[in-house]
Amino acid sequence: MGVMTKTIAAALLAALAPAAQAQDYAPPAPPIAPADMVNYCVYGGLIYSVGSQICIMKGSPPIYCDQPAAAQRPGEPRPRASWTTSQPPATINCSNDPVIGGPTRPYR
Repeated sequence: MGVMTKTIAAALLAALAPAAQAQDYAPPAPPIAPADMVNYCVYGGLIYSVGSQICIMKGSPPIYCDQPAAAQRPGEPRPRASWTTSQPPATINCSNDPVIGGPTRPYR
């Protein structure tokens, strides 16, 4: 092969390389069906189940994902789960939360 043939072949190869077909990308399905989202709470783009507790600020009360037991009247949809500060019997202590508030005691 001559120099000119090699140059043309290299130029064609370089020109055709970016033209490769991209694969179709389908976004993943949501982990929970939209109709079932009434049974979950959302905070910071994350999904929490009923009964979950999180600390949003050191020293503040934890927030609790709660949902009323049933619809008020037959045939009505179940009420949406929502965040509340009403404390269930066993709660987390946000005053000592090392994730948000830093270490609870000095490192030795």
